[in-house]
Amino acid sequence: MDERMAFIFNLWHVGHQPFKELGSDNIMLSSPNGNMLWTGDPEVINQIAGQGTNFVKPVELFSFFDIYGPNMQTSKGDDWRSHRKIVAPAIGPHSNAAIWQAALEESKKLLIDLLKKEQPVIAHMKDHMSEISLHCITQTLFDKKLEYETTQVIKRADKAYWDLHSYIVDICDKATDMDKQAPNTTDMTIMDALIAGTRPESAEKHGKVLSRDNLIGNVFFFLLSGHGTAGNTLGFLMFLLAVRQDIQSLLQAHLDTQLGDKPVNTWTVNDDFMRLYTGYTGSVLKEAMRLYNVVEFIPRRCTIDTPITDLSGAQFVVPKNTLCLLNFTAAFRHPKIWPAKPDCIDGTGRYHPILDFDPIRWDSYGDKITKPSDVGLRTYFPFGLGGRACLGKSLGSIMMVGVLAAIFKDYSIELVAPRVIREEASKNGAGEEWIKGRTYDWALRMLMDEVECNLLIELRKELPLRLVSRKQL
Repeated sequence: MDERMAFIFNLWHVGHQPFKELGSDNIMLSSPNGNMLWTGDPEVINQIAGQGTNFVKPVELFSFFDIYGPNMQTSKGDDWRSHRKIVAPAIGPHSNAAIWQAALEESKKLLIDLLKKEQPVIAHMKDHMSEISLHCITQTLFDKKLEYETTQVIKRADKAYWDLHSYIVDICDKATDMDKQAPNTTDMTIMDALIAGTRPESAEKHGKVLSRDNLIGNVFFFLLSGHGTAGNTLGFLMFLLAVRQDIQSLLQAHLDTQLGDKPVNTWTVNDDFMRLYTGYTGSVLKEAMRLYNVVEFIPRRCTIDTPITDLSGAQFVVPKNTLCLLNFTAAFRHPKIWPAKPDCIDGTGRYHPILDFDPIRWDSYGDKITKPSDVGLRTYFPFGLGGRACLGKSLGSIMMVGVLAAIFKDYSIELVAPRVIREEASKNGAGEEWIKGRTYDWALRMLMDEVECNLLIELRKELPLRLVSRKQL
């Protein structure tokens, strides 16, 4: 029992396995310090996240977000609702169009930079994807375009508290000065909305006036939370598609069919994004976010004894003060909802997400036990759910589809054999097919054994990739 319980704290790697081993999707741990409920049951997760009064976000567990000042992430109750009202005008059709264009532009900039090399080997793919995300976010949410040199400063500033603080203060000061000269009340960015929240009239309109610390803290939060999650997801997408060349080919076929020879600058969010997102391209994104969900779990604390009904229809009561840990990884691999493919076992006998990667399962006409397209949001919630779900859900989806389309319409990505495999091949006299096979196995191991979670899941070692023009293939 002890070994099986230990699995729970290695969430992404074990998925739904510990719940299967223990015979329940809901596990209550009791101690003198209180109760803790681990759940991988999507129905229980929905009920807990959907009852914002009975199950509240324990904001004290997120105090590290307050490093530069109180913000939306660490607010609660009426204070959180006021934050939500303040930033709401910044999310809408105007921001959707802006982040779509930013994703296309920034992807092309990255491609131009990488193609300056004779044989572009991308050693730091996740960093490049985070760079694109950061550029899109600053351009869309803060109306600030970054150059590569600026991004390098931010990367160094991540470990230098005061440098980053100075950078954020500078953004806030310039935005405040501009607001005094010409306040913006239409098609607002997040920065416009936050600045509007500092005006005295915000007390009556939103129930709160943001202090300077609130302003700085919220800018930090939106910068950090937006580019980290999207950057990690895009990084894993590149790795997945480099390993699964079959899926990459199907993705490119879908892009060719939907976009044809249209120039990139004519792609629109209202037309092209929706056709891509509701087709195979969207299925690739959704399946990647299911299997490599960057957030393993979210916590909620029960404020009153609350009855809950699980996926099987059984009822139980969650006692007051129980800390509930909603395990997204287990829910997204629940065998009754997301049955694994028969050939998803790797050479070591373990389940491997890359081998289970199957965008076709999102086709409502597919011959599946349970059709995820029909099940809907009650079993798939990568952006969270309930009142505190991610505010940027639509922006994140639009940006990531835009990046996928901009890159894979004209280019392919493939694995690069590491030096140790090349040297082994040279000693043994092995050919390219042997090298490809060994590189594939090596990448599979990397994308399982080298995945770790701090705040988000990420690959802790580099997996080099090569960018190849489709015209050369």
